[in-house]
Amino acid sequence: VMAYRVVPVNNIGAVTNNIGLGVAFSTGTHGLFSSIYTTPLQVKENLKSLLLTRVGERWMQPTFGTNLLNIIFEPAISELKDDIIDLLTAPINYWLPYVTIGDINIITNEDDPMMIYNLKITINYSVQNFSTDSITFTSLTDGTLSVE
Repeated sequence: VMAYRVVPVNNIGAVTNNIGLGVAFSTGTHGLFSSIYTTPLQVKENLKSLLLTRVGERWMQPTFGTNLLNIIFEPAISELKDDIIDLLTAPINYWLPYVTIGDINIITNEDDPMMIYNLKITINYSVQNFSTDSITFTSLTDGTLSVE
């Protein structure tokens, strides 16, 4: 028998009466997802969601996502950069047409042997009527992936 414990969240209505656009990957207070109230933050979370979802992983949308997680730990050969750019550009253009990709910078250990990452991908992007922003994926030698 599995038991559940209900933990009351005090004054959740008193915190804010704003309606959020969505939720962030990180957790907020009381273990709840953090609400997002601005378009630029929601765009960044949408981008993270798209890029970290494997193609075929999402129910009823089998073409949603990228194969970034499959390729990010491949050996750093010169063709890898072109493969990653192609792998990211098409899904972003299709699923997030409001996002304009400025450029995609990819740095490997081959480029900088002193770098502590296996691979560092920075995507500079913009949304019409909003400022530009970037998102960075780094893969470490121990197999972990971080997103900033």
